[in-house]
Amino acid sequence: MDGNVATLVVVGSLVGGVCSLGLAAVAWRNRSVSGAVPFGWLIVAAGGWCLLNAAWLLTANQQVAATLFLLIRITSGAMVGLWVVFALTYTGRREWLTPVRVGVLLLLPSGYALLVLTNSLHGLVVADVTLVTRNGLSLFVGRTGTAYAIQTAVSFGLIGAGYALLGEFLLRSRNLYRKQTFAVLTGGVLTAGAHALFVLGATPHPGINPAPLTFALNGLLVGVALFRYDFLTVAPLAGDLLVDELPDPVLVLDTEGTVIDYNAAATAELGDDLNGAHLPDEDPRLLAQIERGESFAAPGTQRYYVPQTSEITDQHGTARGRLVVLRDVTGQRRRQDRLEALQAATREFIEADQRETVAELTVAFATSTLDQNAAGVFLCNERGHLEPAALSDAVEAQVDDDLLYVDPAETPDRHLWRTYESGERRVASFVDESVGPLETSLMLPLGDHGVVAVGSEGETYAPEDQQYAEILARTTQVALEQVERERELRESRASVERRNEQIEFFNGVLRHSLRNAMLVVGGRAEHLREHVPPDQRRHVDSIEQWCEKLTAMSETIRDINETVAASEGKRLETVDLSAAVRRVVETTGADYPDATITLDVGETRVLANGLAEAVLASVVENALEHNAGDPHVEITTRDAGDWVQVHVADDGRGISDELKATVFRRSLTPNQTAGGFGLYFVTVMMDLYGGNVWFEDNHPTGTVAVLEFQRAGDGDSAAESSAVDGSAADDSAAATEETATADVGVEAQGKSPDDW
Repeated sequence: MDGNVATLVVVGSLVGGVCSLGLAAVAWRNRSVSGAVPFGWLIVAAGGWCLLNAAWLLTANQQVAATLFLLIRITSGAMVGLWVVFALTYTGRREWLTPVRVGVLLLLPSGYALLVLTNSLHGLVVADVTLVTRNGLSLFVGRTGTAYAIQTAVSFGLIGAGYALLGEFLLRSRNLYRKQTFAVLTGGVLTAGAHALFVLGATPHPGINPAPLTFALNGLLVGVALFRYDFLTVAPLAGDLLVDELPDPVLVLDTEGTVIDYNAAATAELGDDLNGAHLPDEDPRLLAQIERGESFAAPGTQRYYVPQTSEITDQHGTARGRLVVLRDVTGQRRRQDRLEALQAATREFIEADQRETVAELTVAFATSTLDQNAAGVFLCNERGHLEPAALSDAVEAQVDDDLLYVDPAETPDRHLWRTYESGERRVASFVDESVGPLETSLMLPLGDHGVVAVGSEGETYAPEDQQYAEILARTTQVALEQVERERELRESRASVERRNEQIEFFNGVLRHSLRNAMLVVGGRAEHLREHVPPDQRRHVDSIEQWCEKLTAMSETIRDINETVAASEGKRLETVDLSAAVRRVVETTGADYPDATITLDVGETRVLANGLAEAVLASVVENALEHNAGDPHVEITTRDAGDWVQVHVADDGRGISDELKATVFRRSLTPNQTAGGFGLYFVTVMMDLYGGNVWFEDNHPTGTVAVLEFQRAGDGDSAAESSAVDGSAADDSAAATEETATADVGVEAQGKSPDDW
């Protein structure tokens, strides 16, 4: 039985040696990985110890046994030192491994072997081996003394220190290598325990040390743990590493709300005493916010989080806790706050009516929302200089006044002027200028208005800050342009009002004077009638007719002025278009006895006013005047959806396309339009009515004038103009059929140039 034990130890030692040397080869191939080299040397020493122990059990020569005993002492001592070196490297304490300390660690555990080698010099120890037979088994046993006991105590102390380092590493709350560390500790304890049995004499024979036997299992266990779960792959560590390296705090809570695990980000944001903290007692607000799932500000910080909770269940589907990820939304919240502030500021910008007000709003936004206490708006004055329109308190207190006013003739190289002149954004350095602690300034052009500058005590600006500063600059520029337009508009309105008042005054004087003059002329003509021979009274008749026409024209001009000045609601009335056309035909036909005017109009109401008849009369008279011989004009109305079109077609020689496009312009000469004012009056009035007018070709010859009016709806409540139904002639015209056709040939005396 004891022989079987010795055989088992020999075989186990050989297997342990082979495994150890194999692991050493693997460590060498992975020597670039931290910890691989000290582990390799440790396992080489372990392999040597295993092989020496096998030889120790197999030898029958006392001299060989004595040599093996000494080599075993040296090898086992080196293992102790290498074990501590590996533990320091593995746990991340490389700074402790100075050359002196490494030398001490390697030599101290082997001190007994060194004393044996130098015993002839000092005679302090006596080391020899003797053959001991026990339980039928004869093996060599090394005889030791006090020095050996001291070495053993030192070795166990160093081994214990290595275990302590690994144990502390294992118990670290955020240790990513727990499983691996546990495997290393288990293997180490297995070997140390077996060696302790040998030291204490608890083995079947004092010459049998079972510790090397354990390296068959220990080497395999430790090597696989190290190389399978660290050096050769990171897959088992990826989950822990991912959670630990997340920038967002992660908490694991049990069903009672107690923190059972967390990552480093949670410690940084929520405190170091999270382990075992009961949130309902420690921070009830935090637990309530987690349960609501709403964003909240972390206590004592300026960061915002949105909690995302996932339930943790066991294999039976029973809830065991919650995984809480506090997603950092500080950036989004900050952008939202800035956008809301910019939106509110934009409303104030729109309401601003002075350049200085806009500048003050810009500085207020820059200092409150961009987190920069130094800001200023510099606007160009009448002399072409840049001067401050608004400054923050920091700029007024820290920046010299001579830097705030820029005269390009004296200081063309100033950063403010270069920004204004180039129209490009720039970050200016103030290292050599008197600006207090300010180091840089972000300067943005405001078009032709000036520059906005945002100062900083740092050397750079975050891209997000630059983006919002540009938005602020564009908003400021738009507001300044609006203020400028509003100023120009106010000035224009004031000028128009003054001119309208002047025109109204002179028109009133003109109408009053003209009307009085016509009354005087008419009265004198009537007085002369009795003194003029009958054959010459036609001249008196012409005078009286022109007095009436000029008096009517003054009233028409008054109506036109009132129409132009009136608002759209007061300008438009419901007008009976068909009645207005019939009255125009009767009036115009009396002046053109040789003309034939044909009507085809329906009962239609449009939006216009009392001047609609004058508009229609101008178009009809224009058609008759530009027609040689016996003119024929056809007037029809057509429906076009919400519009009503009046077509006035003649059979004259027609007009060119160029004249069609320009005939309604005021710039035409009287020769082109037989007076010109009539058609310009038509286009002005049709614009005021919200309608349109144009010319088309008539076939086979002639021209068609088209007037397009807005149809009056049932909801239009404007009273009809008295011009629609204000005469007996209207009643006669209204009595005709809706589609009546009339040949109007009113005889009248012809007119010669002498009649004017």
